[in-house]
Amino acid sequence: MKVVFCNHISLSYGGGGEKWTITVAKYLRSRGYDVKVYALPYTPNNRHNLVPSKILEDIPYYEGWRHNVNADVAYVFYNPLAYLFFRCRGCIRIAGLHSNVYFMPKTPPISYGTPAIISRILYKIIGKYDISTYDIIHIVNKACEMKGVKRKVIYIPNFVNTKIYKPIGRKYEKFTVLFVGRPSWQKGWDIFLQVAKMLKSNESNIDILWAGGTYSNPDNLVRGLGYISDELKLSRIYSMAHITLYPSLSDLFPLTIAESLASGTPVITTPIETHKSMKLPLIYASTAEEFAKKIMEIKNMYERNPKEYSKLITEGRRAVEELYDIEKVLPRFEMFINILGSHKGT
Repeated sequence: MKVVFCNHISLSYGGGGEKWTITVAKYLRSRGYDVKVYALPYTPNNRHNLVPSKILEDIPYYEGWRHNVNADVAYVFYNPLAYLFFRCRGCIRIAGLHSNVYFMPKTPPISYGTPAIISRILYKIIGKYDISTYDIIHIVNKACEMKGVKRKVIYIPNFVNTKIYKPIGRKYEKFTVLFVGRPSWQKGWDIFLQVAKMLKSNESNIDILWAGGTYSNPDNLVRGLGYISDELKLSRIYSMAHITLYPSLSDLFPLTIAESLASGTPVITTPIETHKSMKLPLIYASTAEEFAKKIMEIKNMYERNPKEYSKLITEGRRAVEELYDIEKVLPRFEMFINILGSHKGT
């Protein structure tokens, strides 16, 4: 069976959606499928972190502004008018929803990114009709509401390889807070910096790390570790931290949350619907003050009640293993692809 993935962003960007494509494509290829990947030559902020041809190994990869797609099943990362870039003929077409921009209660600030905001506006105008031209819609979070869409919607969540993301070694000697992600409004970067300033001003004796880039901070607020593409290295960083801070304001299925819990590190995050619908044992906060308070509470627990802290670790990993382990989720996706492929031409 021929399966093609059509990405609206170059895989070199290395974000969550791009990693999803790489992992699923390689899994299907190992299962004997004829797999290809097409992508647009665009990355937000012109950021390139990966070399797609190396990571995809023997899977053909093509970048360009127009693609003619010939396959049994075409998985298209949904954007309004995507058919202008990916001309799929004779394919079963899946609209994969991996962006929360279509489900936000209001339009995000311009710092979210002009292309994303334009996509949101287009979706508000023509979205119900546009997405209904696909054969089926795939969502990764049950919190997504698809009112008025005249196509079947299937839920298959994102996933984590719990054989890679697992507790490794001891925690850092000094209590450590970790932030993983882009320095953007969406990920709560501004809140993260506010929390860092609060913790430093209180002389709380806490290290603050950022995995995702480098940051010029003359006040020595944050230690940037750079972008980390090696999953084993990232898993070790998660595992050695005491708490992961994830003050995201907009998400669909944040891998950071699942990866951290699988690695044995509790997560403090925002109580938005897409986070709550994941049904994971998370710690919630909404403001910088609340995040700082929760961090100090976990620090006190770790130092004074280590059994209770260990219970947090155990509960978090067990929940991820049960709900989102890659060995449970990817076979479901393969079955989904097989069912669609068998209906081609009927």
